[in-house]
Amino acid sequence: MALLVNQYRIAVADTTSTGAFLQVALTFDASYMRIANGGTVPMRVTFTSTVASTGDAEIRPGESVAWSGGPTSKFGLLTTSTSTDGTDHRRARVLALGG
Repeated sequence: MALLVNQYRIAVADTTSTGAFLQVALTFDASYMRIANGGTVPMRVTFTSTVASTGDAEIRPGESVAWSGGPTSKFGLLTTSTSTDGTDHRRARVLALGG
């Protein structure tokens, strides 16, 4: 029996953007994702589109969310902070597993 696993990792840090933070279309179907918010502002996340909105689930600073639904090949993160003074940091760690 052969087991095939694809792994996708990305680390993103940004301090001046607002709106769409990270839009990803994976090259495989993920069955598990974990997103950790290492920044100082809340993020919104969706696993059904590459564009998150303010109505999507919130990940507060220092928290993480795990998702293990049906296969998906996309997700999106959004922040609404507009600070450019260097105090608002957007930092996300995403782990997507599947095959």
